[in-house]
Amino acid sequence: MLLRLVGKLVLVAGVREAAIRDPAALLKALRAREELRGLAFQLLDAGLVAGPEHLALAALNALRAVELGFNVSSDLGLEALTFASGQRQISKAIELMGLKSGVMDVAVLLIGGSEGELGAALDVILSALGGHRDDSVLAVDQGKAERLAKAFGISEAELSSCSRLGGLPEAIRALVLERVALSMAYR
Repeated sequence: MLLRLVGKLVLVAGVREAAIRDPAALLKALRAREELRGLAFQLLDAGLVAGPEHLALAALNALRAVELGFNVSSDLGLEALTFASGQRQISKAIELMGLKSGVMDVAVLLIGGSEGELGAALDVILSALGGHRDDSVLAVDQGKAERLAKAFGISEAELSSCSRLGGLPEAIRALVLERVALSMAYR
């Protein structure tokens, strides 16, 4: 997914079966890469992403928070992570949705100025992660919906109020998006 938000381009992509040895070292190495300089990026646990819109909305909130001076981090990628996770504390956001050691599906969020720089940055990230590009890891199925409900503290009452949306995956997706959208109001 590629969109223009608040004068920036936002790219959301998925990576299946990335091999993560040391998340902190990986992120540090990526930040040092020339292709990623001047861009904001974040790598998240795709198992807790409720579709590409989830990260697009988190990016929009992060951009607006920085613009309005409500940001909790000077790093736009970390700011987006706090919104995506529904957490104000960076450490809690990383604990919930950050990379973990091992093989995992990864959601990639890139924020920059041009399609060319985002494409080059995505290539570097894909190479560093191993795995293969597969945006379907961002989709919400029954199992992911159950994990999302637990991670975001979604109650049975909330679920029953969204029953008209269809099954559990659709209701959970809508409720996570609502949480991310409303998180700006709590800043």
